Amino acid sequence: MRQPAVPAEVGIAAQRAGLQSLIDEEESRLEALGFTGDNLLAEPCRPLTPETMRLLAGLLEELYANIAKHADPGDWYAICVTFDTDAIHVSASDTIASDDTRLGLGSGLDRYRTIIETCGGTFQTHTEQAHWQLEAVIPINGDR
Repeated sequence: MRQPAVPAEVGIAAQRAGLQSLIDEEESRLEALGFTGDNLLAEPCRPLTPETMRLLAGLLEELYANIAKHADPGDWYAICVTFDTDAIHVSASDTIASDDTRLGLGSGLDRYRTIIETCGGTFQTHTEQAHWQLEAVIPINGDR
């Protein structure tokens, strides 16, 4: 027997609530470490596939982990997620800590760069002096 279709609005609301919960949890972790920032999440235009949701959630987790490891808690950070009909736009910025000697494996963002560029998106980072920025566009053409 076939399940009745869930209206798109219900799926969108559930996905946004899941993403907001992840962001709230990560923001609380950073606040406990002394960080202050903006965490902005727009309303998705349509439901995303489970694969796209996992990609977006994983990228966000990686960005928050990198802020905790490498950013200056005395300076503001920002993460913003917006949606249009064809893509998810993720931007992040922070100030690199002057004593950033905590080395990670260095492969997290490179892995996301590869995944996003392989599916036709863009992934750019820029560092000028101690200011770090990321702009990523994840296509959602196949998500319906």
